[in-house]
Amino acid sequence: MVSVPPHHQASITGLNGFTFAGIQLNIAPTSANTPRMSPPRQDKTSPEAQNVKEIFQQFLHRRYNAESKLLDLTALGRDEQLNSLGLFETASTQSKFFPALMKVCDSFFKSAQEKRDTVHSVTLANNALDSVAPVTTLAATFPDLKNLDLSNNALSSLAALEAWKHKFRHLDHLVLTSNPLENNVPEYAHEIVRWFPTLRILNDVQVRSDEDAATRGISPKNPPAISAPIFFDQGQIVENFVKTFFLGFDTNRNALVDMYYDATSRFSLNVNSHAQRDTSHGTIAPQEWDSYIKRSRNLKKISHLNARMSRMSIGPEQIKSHFELIPVTRHADLAAEPQKWMIESQAISGVPDPTGQHTAVGGFLVTIHGEYDEMDVAAGEAKKRRSFDRAFILGPNVTGGVRIVSDMFTVRGYGGFKAFEAQQPPVVPQQPNIIPQDPAVIPQQPNIIPQHPAAVAPAGPQNDQLEQERLIAELTRATNMKPEFSRMALADNNWNLEAAMTAYQKALAEGKLGAEAFL
Repeated sequence: MVSVPPHHQASITGLNGFTFAGIQLNIAPTSANTPRMSPPRQDKTSPEAQNVKEIFQQFLHRRYNAESKLLDLTALGRDEQLNSLGLFETASTQSKFFPALMKVCDSFFKSAQEKRDTVHSVTLANNALDSVAPVTTLAATFPDLKNLDLSNNALSSLAALEAWKHKFRHLDHLVLTSNPLENNVPEYAHEIVRWFPTLRILNDVQVRSDEDAATRGISPKNPPAISAPIFFDQGQIVENFVKTFFLGFDTNRNALVDMYYDATSRFSLNVNSHAQRDTSHGTIAPQEWDSYIKRSRNLKKISHLNARMSRMSIGPEQIKSHFELIPVTRHADLAAEPQKWMIESQAISGVPDPTGQHTAVGGFLVTIHGEYDEMDVAAGEAKKRRSFDRAFILGPNVTGGVRIVSDMFTVRGYGGFKAFEAQQPPVVPQQPNIIPQDPAVIPQQPNIIPQHPAAVAPAGPQNDQLEQERLIAELTRATNMKPEFSRMALADNNWNLEAAMTAYQKALAEGKLGAEAFL
């Protein structure tokens, strides 16, 4: 029986008598009160199958030790009750036995948590296994197993265990003694430890520290502590860029493109519609993606080369056109709500030099996570909130200012900012205080970017010779100056690497450094 709306009924019944696929159609309307008959459900389990199931249940109850939470599956082929079924007489019945046993075992548990609480250990010793292939379904039935015994079998190579590679993500103790593997592959333990990240004990020998195993075994319910962002800057280049960019993106995108993007700049947009959402505010509003999805360059979704290339915007005109398709935005106020931002910056090398004077120069990789509101311009109010991730590669432009080499923008459903709350101290001691400028003015871009960025570290005590030698080596590496000149620059600036780097750049710009100063 097929239900159709009343206004389509005439067209459907008009097909009565037509022939389709060699069969004449017989279509007639029925009363709305006509009951829909479904064939009665029948229990297709045969008496033989039901008997096997009951024997499996009895076997599992008999082999389970509640006190130690151990399921004993040793010497299965010598069990009288199983042998009475003739399960091991042919290869076909043998191959079906263990998956069926695991299916019956799985039916005992109402939830995965109940299974975890009930069975901690399984032993498959003395089963003449030359591979785990016949018993591989154990990993699916008990993925959170803590202890596994495979001793006294015929496992002769790592390949025999490969079906369980990277399974049992919480395995703590594994026994492989009295297997040919021990003699055939002397270094097998190293590989086994790599396969099971939480494994502490292999054949009664501790192979990983308790701390290391605990760290590797952290679950999403107990995530690692969040570190504060690492923020390296020099001459407030990144600081000024961040203050300027998002203000410009919210207020005047064309002017922003003219300021930061050149003919080789690249921009791409990626829609992540499956990112985790923030559920702390009750009902989650639907997330429409019409304004983004047509130009999304999500490489997990877009596999054809032509489609990938067409979604990459290169140069100011293409980037402006792409920006016009993105709804008007208003980002969170960085000064008033810094907790809604996560900003990291690090110096990088190998950035293309647009002037052609150098093969490559120094720049910055800047990654930013935050949120913004899509604005209803006519009403002057927010209509939807999004989260975003943005990764910039910054380098010098032809006039000595800053240009965006690459801009990768990911937009996703609103996920909140709880993940930004640092629980560990930052690696770099001090993060610049980023304060947005007057919204009516887009400030001028900085005109200095380091061509040889060096890591800025707090100066050590002047009498610490090892620290001084380290700073000399760092400045020499960054500037290519001879060590004696690096020593003088650092000594003149109280062994402060950042101040010495600034002095070097100033001296270089003023032409005070001759060829004799460099390696």
